[in-house]
Amino acid sequence: MKKNWLFFALVVTLCWTACTSEEVEPDETRLGADFYPLEVGNYSIFQVENTDYKVTGEVVTSTYQLKTEVVDSFLNQTGNISYIIHYFKRQSASEDWQLNHAWTARKNANQVVLIEENVPFVKLSFPIKDDKVWDGNILNSLPRDDYQMDSLFSQYITPGQDTIANTLTIIQGDNQDFMVELDRRYEIYGLHLGLVYKEDIKLQYCTNTDCLGQQQVETGHEYRQYLIESGTN
Repeated sequence: MKKNWLFFALVVTLCWTACTSEEVEPDETRLGADFYPLEVGNYSIFQVENTDYKVTGEVVTSTYQLKTEVVDSFLNQTGNISYIIHYFKRQSASEDWQLNHAWTARKNANQVVLIEENVPFVKLSFPIKDDKVWDGNILNSLPRDDYQMDSLFSQYITPGQDTIANTLTIIQGDNQDFMVELDRRYEIYGLHLGLVYKEDIKLQYCTNTDCLGQQQVETGHEYRQYLIESGTN
């Protein structure tokens, strides 16, 4: 009798699993979607440090705050939801926010696409996996630009000394020959937070015989952006 009961229970369990497998919602955390939350009302505030190296030799440094806020959503042509993100800027916390530009983003089971000035970039690729590589420019006409996923679920301490327990890093460029040019670009995403740090450094060095290898910057920029506040309105 006991054996018959165990056999019956096993059959019921297998039948229930098979019958309900198509209705199970995807695990957003295992997929990686929770590293790029998109919901109307979400906002993030960043501290930004930027340095421009002009061809004239002038070096211009600026610091300001940047705010991103998901303000609306709509059904796009693919049948998925796109989100409108407003980008605000101010020089310091004592000033009012000024709208700088508006971009859109969309997310599905395969990827996150951010459309910047009508140019789509594949920011994340799902499911997340260490050392995963994809072309961030695959949806636009720009040259191939391989992104690589790194440091999944790693702890990260922001420049403001805030500790974020679970992050992943997307390496967008890592050419550091220190002779001709430096191209170091990467973004760090926090679980349930989205972007928490961004670094974009592109420098062209002097290649004349009298300065080759001395890392004398001719043109370029250094951009760093880190999260100081986030929440939902």
